Order: sequence, then structure tokens, then C-alpha cells
Amino acid sequence: MIDKNKKIIAVIPARMASSRFYGKPLVKILGKEMLQWVYEACAGSKILKEIYVATDHEDIEKFCKAKGIRCLMTSTQHKNCSERSNEVSIRMGADYVSEIQGDEPALLASDIDAFLEAAFAHQDFDVVTQYAEIPLEEAKYPHNVKIVKGPGERALFFSRSVIPYNFKDREVKYYKQVGLYLWKADAIRRFSETPKCELEYIEDTHMLRLINDGFNVRLVKALVTAYGVDVPEDVPTVEGYLKKRKI
Repeated sequence: MIDKNKKIIAVIPARMASSRFYGKPLVKILGKEMLQWVYEACAGSKILKEIYVATDHEDIEKFCKAKGIRCLMTSTQHKNCSERSNEVSIRMGADYVSEIQGDEPALLASDIDAFLEAAFAHQDFDVVTQYAEIPLEEAKYPHNVKIVKGPGERALFFSRSVIPYNFKDREVKYYKQVGLYLWKADAIRRFSETPKCELEYIEDTHMLRLINDGFNVRLVKALVTAYGVDVPEDVPTVEGYLKKRKI
């Protein structure tokens, strides 16, 4: 249950210098910047009242000012999106941080609210993230971070490889992570103060730092198919989906 006495903020981390897609937050999706798509979804939420874009690049700051979006310039030393979100959490005095990745232009406000309601239903968590079921062919795509989950919707492992490995040729379900998180403020702070682990370096996903250091990572299944943008080749796919959705 959502505690209305606690301060919940939304943070959209956005950086220009993505190694796989430079300038990704400002790429046009059907004529509108991807960051604008994500912000509008957050702004339509019935739960989120404070929404901040967190960036380290003046082009994104300039864009946000022109659009009337609250934007905070953050350190250039952050190694990932969640460390950037933690800086905003500390500055704003949050109790909970809803971290919404800036490369999820297909999200709707209703998707975000459904995730948050389900996330707060977990009575015990450090962070909750979302997942979606995907076919094997999509699981082979290394830009999708796959999840193995255990009882109680608890995350057991994350990988860019196809997991679990179907050694016995059985019917297997594959899940990918979606860019929605709900953090307890003390947990995202502890995470940011924890050194990167070897697995995180190898797989290039900071979720493995959480597993390595024993954080309680819970999961919520997406109610609709998730379409994110990791590399330029993903843009046409997302645009095709949005056209069919007529939004």
C-alpha cells in the first residue's frame, strides 16, 4: 500500500553520452523527442507529483527548460542511471524514488501507476523493477537484460545471455527487464556507495551489483508488451508500435 505520508519522487535519468546510442534522450520518435514521451507519461501519473529529469549535459538541460520540465544537473562521475537518481533523491529528501528510464517512450501513465501499485504491495523490498515475458528470439538479443526469478517475485539473477539455459529441452519462459524501478531511498543510497562488482563489469548491468551485495530485489510483471530503445535500430520498431497504438 502506498504511504501518502512518505515523499515519493520520480527521476528520469537522461544522458547524452550513451556508448550504444549517443544523444538517445533527444532522438525523435514520430517527430517528438524520446525524453518528452517519457516525461508526458510520468506527468499523467495519478501517483507521481514531483518529477525530475537528471542529467549531466547542457543540451538536455536546455531542452527541459524550453519544455517547462524540472531538470537537475548532476555529477559527471556517476557510473549508471541509478547513481544519478540517488543524487536527486538526496537533494530532494525523498523517502522513495520511482526511477523511470528515459528510453521507454512507449510507457503510458497507466503503466507507471499499475507498476507502482504492484510494487508497493511488496511488503519487503530494497528495490522493485519490472519485467516482461519475451520469446526466445528476443531473449537472444544482448541489449535485453534477462531475469531469472524465484518465489515471491524475487530476482535471482540478471544477464545479457539467454537465461535460464534450456539444457533439458523443456518449455521455458524468458523474461527481460523493463526500465521501471521503485527504490527505497536508503537502498538506492547504499547501492550508490557500494563498489562495482566483477559481474557488473563483465555483463555491463548494474543490477548485478544488487545481486552480488544481497539487496532484496523484487519484481512486477508488465501488463503490456514493453518497447524500449537501446540502439538506433530499435527506433523503427518503437515507432511502428506507437503507430498501431495510435498514440
